[in-house]
Parts: sequence; C-alpha cells; structure tokens
Amino acid sequence: MLPKLVLTQEGSTELFVPAESMVAKEPKTFPAFFNPAARINRDISVAIERATRPRTFLDALAGVGARGVRIANEGNREVEVTLVEFNETSARIALKNVKRNRLEGRCRVVHQESNAYLNSRFGRLERFDAVDVDPFGTPAPYVQGALTAAQDEGTISVTATDTATLCGVYPVVAHRRYGAEVRRTEFPHEAAVRILLGFCARMAGITDIGIEPIAAHSTLHYIRVYFKVLRGAARSDASLKHIGYVVECGRCHERTVAPTYAQSCPLCGAKVRPNGPQWIGSLIDEAVVSEAAQYSSAQGWKDAARALKALERTNLFPPFGYSIEGITSRERISSVRLQRVVDALEGSGRSAIREPFGSSGLKTDATYKELLTAVRESARQAASR
Repeated sequence: MLPKLVLTQEGSTELFVPAESMVAKEPKTFPAFFNPAARINRDISVAIERATRPRTFLDALAGVGARGVRIANEGNREVEVTLVEFNETSARIALKNVKRNRLEGRCRVVHQESNAYLNSRFGRLERFDAVDVDPFGTPAPYVQGALTAAQDEGTISVTATDTATLCGVYPVVAHRRYGAEVRRTEFPHEAAVRILLGFCARMAGITDIGIEPIAAHSTLHYIRVYFKVLRGAARSDASLKHIGYVVECGRCHERTVAPTYAQSCPLCGAKVRPNGPQWIGSLIDEAVVSEAAQYSSAQGWKDAARALKALERTNLFPPFGYSIEGITSRERISSVRLQRVVDALEGSGRSAIREPFGSSGLKTDATYKELLTAVRESARQAASR
C-alpha cells in the first residue's frame, strides 16, 4: 500500500509525493523519500539539461521520480528518461508521476538496485548522454558505476550530502571515502566541491576516462557537481594534470597551489598540512552556465539563477578564497564590508569576486599581503566617514 500522497508542483510538472515529506522538518527515507528543499537542485538540473541537450537521461537514484520526470516534462522534448529505483514504493510513486504528466512514451521506470543497473552498462553500447547520481549521503559508491553508464562526451551530475565530511569536519571519514586529506579552511565549500571533483577524476582514471567540469554549486546542506565524460587514456592523463593540493599557511596566511603533497609553505617555510588531492583546474563551462542561468531567470527560478550567476568569472581565479571576517579578526581590524574590499582590490589593479560556494568570503588574484592592504584601507576609509 502506498503512503498518503499529495500533489505538488515544481516548474510546470505535477508530482505525487508523500504527504509527510511536505510538513516534516527532515523528510523520512521510508517508506518513500522526497525532499522539497532540494527543489533548487532540481531546477538547476533542468536548466543544465536545457543547455547541454542530451538525447537520453538516466536518473540513477530516482526516488519518487521528481528530477527525472521534470527533465522529461520540462527539458528538451526529444529526451528519453530512465528512472532507476530499488525501493518498490518509491518506484510505484515514480510511475504514477510519469502517468500524471503523460510521459509514458519517453519516460520509463526500472525497479532495480542502482549500482547493479549502472554497472550493467559496462562494455555495452546502451549508455546515456546524461547520468545523474543523487544519493542520501556520500556519492562515492556510485561514481564508478556512473562513469560506466555515461556516453563519451556525456554529462554526469553528482550530489553529496555529507557536506561536513567534505568540508573538513571529519577528516578520517573524508580520507576513507574520498582518499583525500581534507582540512578546515576559510573557503570550505569550494574546497568540498574540488575534493569531490578530484575524487571523480581519479575514479575516472581507473578506466581511462577524463573529466571536464561544467558547473558546481553548494546549496543548503549539499554539494553538487556536473562534469563531461572524456573517454580515452590520453584525455584521462590530461585530466589528471588538474589534480593537486591547496596549501593554506598558518604563519604567513598565503595560499599556494602545489602539484604534489607539500609539508612546508613554499613562501615562508612554515610546516603546513595541504588540502587534497583535489581538482585545481577550471570549474565551469561558461557557455553552459550562462545559458542555464538565463533559462532559470526566464522561468522565475531566482535561487537557481543566483547560484549559476555566482559562478561567472570563477575560472579566472585560483582554487581558493579568503574570509574577510577571518582577516579582520586575526589582524585586529574593524569590520569592513566585503564589497568595499572588492572595490579596493579592483582599484589597485587586482580582480576579485564574491566566493560563489556558500561562504561569505571572496576570491581574488591578489596575494594575502595585497588583500590585507585592501582590507586595512577599506576599514580606514569607513572609519573616516
């Protein structure tokens, strides 16, 4: 017997969902799971799908089918969607949602364990142009299967809800799950995004696959990355050249990027504990992100548009950021507005943007000393007014 269901709407799609999930503080995973707070996640998925135009889409952990059904209903009209779900109750609800939106011709539900289905694509021609993995918790057990199921030049999207682990709160768990040394930093969400991408790139290398990031965002309690699959040993080798470490020195406070594990700051010689291995290359496909942001704005999806627009110019900056609050506290400087600091840096010939991944800091091509000068000058000007 199905649980009590209610009808809700996301975008132009109507969805049957467990009634309790719409009122519970934390939606239950049993007998069926639906998280209304993940709507932004699904909005961005639809926008990215519109920009990348896959012909086939696999929702590998479909739940009640919210993402896959929305892709079929709101995405490109030719896309064929497969929803895989092991929970029989969720699969039955997903089928109801397919029928509710009259998508039987382009949307099918498969009742099967997700990894079994993903890995059944190994060596087959029936791969997908887009594969989505959105588990409850870590995506680590599903990444290799997703790579197996994705077509060359296809797109994989991965969600991680073990955000605290990826942000350095539980370093032992991070080492176990992602094979990385993860430290707490002043830019935790960007570090989390890059740790996750680095893990995906290393897993891809096992089967001679490279990756090319398309987009990423950190929203609420989860991390989300999108990347293109590039099959071939040479492309895999090229991808792995973008794996490295970020060093955050506790003495001189400069950040540096190292291709290998470093135990001392290259600038002042202090002992350091680097973050990584992680992805230190570009994070977005600017054309895809721009088109997805425009589509989100046109649909009135303000949160999705904001998250995508925040990524603009990200590729121009190093793979780390700075906390203005951290600087003012450490250097005993009066609080200063972030935008004042950005303006001061740009006035001195440097560039800066707000940190796009849920933190309150900024990204800049300035050195720490140059940034500190800009913070002090901004505080001085604010005090004189």
